[in-house]
Amino acid sequence: MSILSFIKSKTFIYHILLAIAVIIALLWFSLKALDVYTMHGRTITVPDLDGMNKEMALQELKRRNLRAVINDSIFDTSREKGTIATQNPAAGIDVKRNRTVYLTTVAILPEMIAMPDLTDLSLRQARALLETYGLETGRLEYVPNIARNAVLQQKYNQGSIEPGTLVQKGTAIDLVLGSGVGDNQVYVPLLIGRTRQEAINLLNTSSLNVGDEIFLDEDTINVRVYRQTPSVEQRRVRLTMGTGVDIYYRSTEEFDFDIYLEETLTIPTPDLTGKSPEEVFQVLRENFLVLGDEVFEFNASTANGKAFRQDPDPIETPSVMRGSSIDIWYRRIEDFDRE
Repeated sequence: MSILSFIKSKTFIYHILLAIAVIIALLWFSLKALDVYTMHGRTITVPDLDGMNKEMALQELKRRNLRAVINDSIFDTSREKGTIATQNPAAGIDVKRNRTVYLTTVAILPEMIAMPDLTDLSLRQARALLETYGLETGRLEYVPNIARNAVLQQKYNQGSIEPGTLVQKGTAIDLVLGSGVGDNQVYVPLLIGRTRQEAINLLNTSSLNVGDEIFLDEDTINVRVYRQTPSVEQRRVRLTMGTGVDIYYRSTEEFDFDIYLEETLTIPTPDLTGKSPEEVFQVLRENFLVLGDEVFEFNASTANGKAFRQDPDPIETPSVMRGSSIDIWYRRIEDFDRE
């Protein structure tokens, strides 16, 4: 039989068709097996593990046929220790079975910091260094010493703490400072409308301490200063350095601070015409206003100048908010009087 006759025979055609059928069947079974192995078309939604206890998070992932790897831990005083801080993939993403979810937890053991040496630094420098080290400024205690606002001693738990001593990150360090010679009275800053941290920083910068803190709403996180004692809305108040100022807070979620601040802190715009630079500064300070740009015209100076123009003008803008900035223009006394 010739090759051509064999190819045309029923036997050859039968075997060719059989081979094709076997190949198709093998491909079909292979694809089905691959679908089963990879769970084609079937996904698992990654659960939200944020804030969940580590053990509970691991059990939840195992229940969903997902794997877990804890690859890092962070120190976060605002979160409960041992809970999940971040996850990758994020919650809500669809993944395949046995996908690994990488977790970051909040460290159980506190991060320890070597106490820096603050001695002889100014209060401003000491506060900046404490912040750099992840520590906080505690109580300010003033003692008679010629070095005003210089750190004489650093304390923790009512005792001295030596440089290099390990302390927990976030620890408040008390400072003993010199009160200087002469007047040790300082002005109380206006805290109304400030956030809690802003108020604390402003008091510390002013050589004062935080007294009692009273939260008037259940929310103690999203708060701003509602009232302070002593009250300084109407006049400047002076206290001895290191004195505490009581602070009352209200929640920004429950109280309209915009209306309250406008009603509480709006004052008549002071007329500064004819005042010397020193008098201008005094009036602005007494009214909790900020000195903006000062322009000295025609050879005027701080010694011989008087204010002849201001912005905002008391006639055009009869009232301003405390904390507003006012620009001043000066002329020499003789030029001012000649007009």
